[in-house]
Amino acid sequence: MYPARDGDDSRFSSVRRSYVPDALTVDVVLAVARHGGMNQAAKYLNVSQQTVSTRVAKLEKHLNTRIFWRGAAGSSTTKVGHQVIRVLEGLERALNDCAHGLKAATNNAVTEGLKLVVSHTVAEIDYPRWAAAFQRRHPQTHLHMRQLNSREAQRHVIQGDAELALVEGNWVAHELHQRVIGHDELIVAAPAHHPWAKSNNHNDLDMPSASIPVTGTAPITKEELQSTPLVLREQGSGTREVVEDALEGLAPPIGEFGSLGAQRTGIGTLGAPGVIARRAVSSQLATGEYLEVPVVGVNFDRPLRVVWSSKNRLSDPARLFLRFLVDYTDRNAT
Repeated sequence: MYPARDGDDSRFSSVRRSYVPDALTVDVVLAVARHGGMNQAAKYLNVSQQTVSTRVAKLEKHLNTRIFWRGAAGSSTTKVGHQVIRVLEGLERALNDCAHGLKAATNNAVTEGLKLVVSHTVAEIDYPRWAAAFQRRHPQTHLHMRQLNSREAQRHVIQGDAELALVEGNWVAHELHQRVIGHDELIVAAPAHHPWAKSNNHNDLDMPSASIPVTGTAPITKEELQSTPLVLREQGSGTREVVEDALEGLAPPIGEFGSLGAQRTGIGTLGAPGVIARRAVSSQLATGEYLEVPVVGVNFDRPLRVVWSSKNRLSDPARLFLRFLVDYTDRNAT
């Protein structure tokens, strides 16, 4: 191994500052110094001895000085060579730091990927399918998803905490661009033991029976729904906003929940009806645990949207995911 030594030589200071040896030359010269000869360095680096001697000679020519004494027993550093080696060791560390830094930067770019926020309903029902399809097609792009209600999701995009948001509902902040990527239907779901879960009887409603869904329960009026304490999502959720817009007035809710799953469970535990995404209670409807209650003259359909900032340029991962999502939802629209 080459021992570090102190010392100085005025000839070395005359080197042109614009000249920096390439990485292979640095490796070659340091290998000769550390292993004691050209042949040993060639074996260590797995290159030809001609390559080693050529690189050493080229550096000596640039520096206009001899770095090594050559002899039958090998190579040893000159006085100036000691100083050259010390400088090259610093350059070696810098090259290694540069290589590690570039690798880390590349890895971080992949790891950071795309930050997006997803509303609770979309996160539970749609996002897993979309994300899985995207990752199969683009495994190099990581999706970092945070789950929030629709208002909070849009606020995160406006504040720059995320590039895209997947939300539901009618309201979109004016600072955002938006694209409709699907539709979702809300229904009134009631536990099987609730009074609304009774046999269909359309006689007291002034409307054709053919226009009422056959659900096994009697339809209710908008006024009945308005005056009944319901199991609802929290303020700010896309679901809650659609319900409030459609009913134009609500009784104080019997329960408010911050996630779709909690609301679904709350309908059963509280024994009260709730307005919830049909797809979120499909299993309960199939088993008869919950029943759908038709509401006369009320439409709870709502759009699903992807939104992004109107002020900031989207990153490559964001544009990639946006293009994929629009194409995927268009092709798989029902």
